[in-house]
Amino acid sequence: MNEALSRLLGRSNRPNPGRADRAGEIAELVRAALGLPADAAVTVQELACAEPGCPPIETKIAVLDEPPRRWTIHARVSEVDDEAIRAILTNRPEGENAPR
Repeated sequence: MNEALSRLLGRSNRPNPGRADRAGEIAELVRAALGLPADAAVTVQELACAEPGCPPIETKIAVLDEPPRRWTIHARVSEVDDEAIRAILTNRPEGENAPR
């Protein structure tokens, strides 16, 4: 993939071990906060946001249970602090995608 397309998609050809480590920490925090088993499928992704008015980078957290739950934090994975995660999980444990 060429570098311009990679930037547009929010990807980098260079591995970022710090981002991967922090994503793992966030996944563990989500499991603990929601009382999920250690083997529960939790994904943490840093993505480029192309929607109008959206910050350029966002972190998506998903719990792949039934039904799946997702949350969005408008910051890079490295900028997401534990308190922000706890707050979003406390306020919407059912996920942003669940009807209110």
